[in-house]
Amino acid sequence: MKKIILAAVACVAMGFAFAEGSAWDVNGYFRSGIEGNTEGKNVKTKTFKDGKYYGNGTSRARLNINFTQEEYGFKFRYQNEKFGWENQSATDKNNWFNSSNISYMFGYAKFCDGKIVAEAGKLMDFYTQSEARFEYQAIGDYGVRAVVVPVDGLFLSAAATTYRAETYAADDDEVVDRKATVGNIKFNEKLLTLSAKYKHEKFTVAGGYNLAGEAYGFFALKAVPNLKFNVEARYWDKDISGKLDGDDKATSYTEAWELVNYNFKGMGLPLEAGVYFHQTLVKDDNVIEFYPHLSYAINDVVSPEFEVGIIQYSNGDKHKDKDGEKQTMSFNVTPSVKFTAGKRATVKVYYNYDKNDKSSFGTTLRVNY
Repeated sequence: MKKIILAAVACVAMGFAFAEGSAWDVNGYFRSGIEGNTEGKNVKTKTFKDGKYYGNGTSRARLNINFTQEEYGFKFRYQNEKFGWENQSATDKNNWFNSSNISYMFGYAKFCDGKIVAEAGKLMDFYTQSEARFEYQAIGDYGVRAVVVPVDGLFLSAAATTYRAETYAADDDEVVDRKATVGNIKFNEKLLTLSAKYKHEKFTVAGGYNLAGEAYGFFALKAVPNLKFNVEARYWDKDISGKLDGDDKATSYTEAWELVNYNFKGMGLPLEAGVYFHQTLVKDDNVIEFYPHLSYAINDVVSPEFEVGIIQYSNGDKHKDKDGEKQTMSFNVTPSVKFTAGKRATVKVYYNYDKNDKSSFGTTLRVNY
């Protein structure tokens, strides 16, 4: 059966490949590394630089395949994070080919000179998502989506997906009355997501809302040369957040990220500096983090980097240090050196001091293709 499926996919791909005006784009990356420390603990180092990780980012292999034709196409992403030093269980070692490795796979058709786009499959939002570190969106999984582009730069979207869909349980009236089957998806407002985005040469703003109770927003300023400034945030209603307040009652949850970064190369200096902010806001347990960072390119190959992380806790009882004592503030320091091989490969060697887990060190490799 697998051979038949592969043969069918190959035939379809060959048909696409020879379609008039068609184009293929294949890209992705591989990253992995190793980290350890003198105390034998798993230190979670965070970093601003380029949105990359030093040591706590899982090993990952990613492959993007895009096929575009004037009026239709498809997008596909294979991604595996079940290998590397951090994932060595017996079930993970050979977990390379299953449905969980497919991040998205969908086809689309364009109408009215691209002013209307219809999509179907395992969706990913390429029109109205945020453009910062986490590319926030409020859709996912399987479904259909329509995008309207009334004017250049403005995108309006409506989707119906399984992302937050409810399913019937055995005690639901519809199941008892034999009008539905256990596990079937309920047709209600929680299927729906509405979103919008406007892209201008000086700024971009985006936002969306899934009717199950999840929202996101994004803003980026592009008016100042060499300055990068953006904000993205995500909100979960108490019914879906999974968070509890001090009285063990369900409560809403908000996560926000802000970035201010300036590249001094316009002044003739191979220097970048900035600060990265992160907040998790939940009743009785807010956490505020900020990471000042600095990077200096000695030449095209070697770039020393330095970052300090400062974390503030509103509820020290929920954030104990390594000795079990409550803490209201923590910090870490991460000097590193990045080695660049051409335009697509980097190696980082770093050391991390953390208030709670001392003396971490490691190295990472990333190759883009």
